[in-house]
Amino acid sequence: MHVMLLCGLVALGSPGPWEPTPSPDVPPPASGSASEAPAATTTPPTEASTSASAPPDAAASATPSTPAPVVTASTPASTPPPEPAPAAAAPAPKPSKWAPRWEAARLADDPISPDGKTRWRPGVGVEVASKSGRFSLAFNAFVQMQAVVLHVPGQPGTDQKPGADEHTDFTLQFRRARMWLSGNIFTKNIKYRITLTFSPVELGFKDGVPHRSPILDWFFTLDRFRDFTLVVGQYKVPYNHQRMNKIASLQFVDRSLANNEFTFDRDIGLDLRSKDIAGLGKLRYYLGVYLGDGIAKYGPSNFGLMYLGRFEVLPFGQYDDLEESDLDRSIKPRMLIGAAYGFIDRDPHDNHGFGGAIPADGGFTSTHNATADLSFRIAGFSLDSAFFWRNGWRIPGNAVDLTGQPIPVVAARNGIGYFAQAGYLIPRTPLELGVRYGGSRGITGRFGTSLPDQTEVGGVVNVFFARHFLKLQLDYLRLYSSAVTGAMDQVRLQLQATF
Repeated sequence: MHVMLLCGLVALGSPGPWEPTPSPDVPPPASGSASEAPAATTTPPTEASTSASAPPDAAASATPSTPAPVVTASTPASTPPPEPAPAAAAPAPKPSKWAPRWEAARLADDPISPDGKTRWRPGVGVEVASKSGRFSLAFNAFVQMQAVVLHVPGQPGTDQKPGADEHTDFTLQFRRARMWLSGNIFTKNIKYRITLTFSPVELGFKDGVPHRSPILDWFFTLDRFRDFTLVVGQYKVPYNHQRMNKIASLQFVDRSLANNEFTFDRDIGLDLRSKDIAGLGKLRYYLGVYLGDGIAKYGPSNFGLMYLGRFEVLPFGQYDDLEESDLDRSIKPRMLIGAAYGFIDRDPHDNHGFGGAIPADGGFTSTHNATADLSFRIAGFSLDSAFFWRNGWRIPGNAVDLTGQPIPVVAARNGIGYFAQAGYLIPRTPLELGVRYGGSRGITGRFGTSLPDQTEVGGVVNVFFARHFLKLQLDYLRLYSSAVTGAMDQVRLQLQATF
C-alpha cells in the first residue's frame, strides 16, 4: 500500500497533458531568495532576518524589475523625473540537466497585464508595480497542513507526582497559515515587508482566546548603501542560519530541536548589515540592537536590551543560501560559514525563542549566546549544521504561590546544542531523501542549569510538485530526553502550498 501511495505521489509530480515540456533553454525561477515568503522582487525575496541589501528572509525584499518609463516632452515641469531604468539583469543560468524536465514550465511566470507590470509568480504571488517602479506591492500566502503522531512511553511515578501510562497522541492542525505583503515605496531603496499569521498554534490559542499578536514581521529596509543597509521594525533576529532560512523552504517538516531551544527568533529593533561587503561577493555582516522581549510579550519594558553581531563567509561566492535542499542542482559548489554572538540583558522569557516561557517566579534571565553554522550545496546534495552555546543567570522575581510563599527561582537553561542534516535529490525526479541528528546538553557551570539533555535522530522523504512552493513531506524522529523515561517516536506528514 505504501509503495502504491508513493508511486501515486511521483505520478502527481510528473507533467501531465495540461503543461508543456519546456525547451532546454528556459530556466526555472529561483525558488526564493531569502525570506520566509517571497516579496516583490526580481528574484524571490529573502527573510526579514536576512532581508536588507540584496536577495527577508537577497534582503528584506528585492523590488520587481520594470521597464524604463516613457518620458515625453509634455511631462509637467513640476513632476520629478522618473528614476532611470535598472541595468539589464544577467541572463539566468540554464536549468540543471538533473532537474525534472517539466520543472521549468511549471514554475514559469504568468503575466496578468499586457505590459507585465502585474503578474503571477509561483511562490511569489501577485506582483503589481507602478510605471516608474517607485511603488510596488506583492501579495503572497502559504499554508502548512500537518498531521502528527507522537508515541510516549509510560512514566514511573515519584513522591512528587504519579506515573503516566504509555499513550499515542494524534494531532491534525494548520501548523502555519501566513500572508505576506511586500514591496517598495517612493524609491526602490525603501522596501517594506508585512507578515501576518492566522494559525491558532502561532496565535497561542488557549480556551478559544488568542494570546499572541498576529503580526510576525513589520519592517522597513533602507538599502541605498550596499555596505550600510538599515533594517528597522519587528523581524527575525539574524542570529543563527537555520532560523534565518525561509520557513517555507525547510528540508524537514520543521527546524531542529537545537534551533528551537537556542535561537533568538523575532524581536523589535534595528540593525546595520551588508549582504556583500565591499562588493567582493564573499562577505556579509549584521550588527543589531533589539528590545529583548520577543514577540510573545507586549507592554511596558525595562532598558534590558539585546545586542547582536554576526559575520558570514561565502568562499565560492553568493547564492540563495536561505532555502534548504539543493533544488538548483548546480555542479558548482556553494558554501556559507557563519558565526554570531548575542547578549540579552533581562529577558522576560526563560529562553528567547518563539516558545520561550515566562518564569513562574516572574523574574528575568540574562544570557551570553554564541553560535557557528555551516551550509553546503552541490549537484543536489545539501548539508546544514550548527553549534550553539548559552550561559546566563536569573534575576529573581517576587511572585508567590497560593500560600504566600515565594516561588523558587529556576536556574537558566544553560548548555550547548548542535545538529547536522543532509539531503540528496534523486536525479531527474522530484524526490529527496534526508537525515538529521542533533540535540542539547545542559551545563551546570557557575549558575546551574534547567536545560534537559535531549537528542533527535531521524529521516525525511520529500516530494516537490513545484519546488518548495507545493510539496509533501514525511519525516520520522526518534526523540530522547532526560526528562522522560524511554524514547519517544514522532511521525509528521505535512502538505505545504505557497500561492
